[in-house]
Amino acid sequence: MIYFKKYQNKNEESKAYGKWYARAVNTGTVSLDDLAQHMSEHNTPFSKGAIAGVLTDMVSCIRELTLEGKAVKLPNLAIFQIGIASTGADSPEKFTIKKNVKKVRLRARATGNFSNAMIKQIGSLREYDEYDRPETEEESEIQNP
Repeated sequence: MIYFKKYQNKNEESKAYGKWYARAVNTGTVSLDDLAQHMSEHNTPFSKGAIAGVLTDMVSCIRELTLEGKAVKLPNLAIFQIGIASTGADSPEKFTIKKNVKKVRLRARATGNFSNAMIKQIGSLREYDEYDRPETEEESEIQNP
């Protein structure tokens, strides 16, 4: 189930000001240890500890390989690689890291059976039940004396 909450665009400079949109809700975080436990319960002869060790090494290796400029593909999940956002320079000589590179980030692209098309086809949406209730002015004053 893919949960979402409705939110309103409150950016007065946006053409979409006042419009309502959906935002996916994260209903929790699964740690590497939790993932290893979950995997060990799926008809595998491997213990939680053995799986956790392999996953820990995998994470370390993906980090190392992507920092070496390699793309790492986990079939039917994602391709991990480094991406760079930069602005243009008038010539190669005028391009500098300090002036033109805005950010470097880890990219993960869906691949194989785990794709945006598959999520759209198989995933079902449901509005999340819990919204943050706006504080009244009185409650705000009590919490922030």
